[in-house]
Amino acid sequence: MSERRRQRVAEEIQRRASQFIREELKDPRLGFLTITGVDINSDLTHAILHVSVMGTEEEQRETMRTLQRAKGLIKRDIGDWLQIRTVPDIAFRHDTSIERGTRILQIMNTLEQEDGANAGT
Repeated sequence: MSERRRQRVAEEIQRRASQFIREELKDPRLGFLTITGVDINSDLTHAILHVSVMGTEEEQRETMRTLQRAKGLIKRDIGDWLQIRTVPDIAFRHDTSIERGTRILQIMNTLEQEDGANAGT
């Protein structure tokens, strides 16, 4: 399997899963989420969807549980969309990189404000 094809399949899985979750899954337990990336193995049998979820820890856990329960629907839709021989088994992994980035920006803004306040004294 060429790396280029594997990358294209991963991008299409990310695009379609995002669209399906946003437009088709009407579950109120789903919080605000973003699929930040997809890792797929070389024979296209397993894909890990990295999911960033905004909200409290409980909302994040509930969103991940809801995604896990909807895994079969999402996989079937991906298979129908991609029309490939073997549809990869999907798994979800919580991605905290956006949360960490937001927290770092908050800290930087706080330090900048404190520095500005101290400069005026």
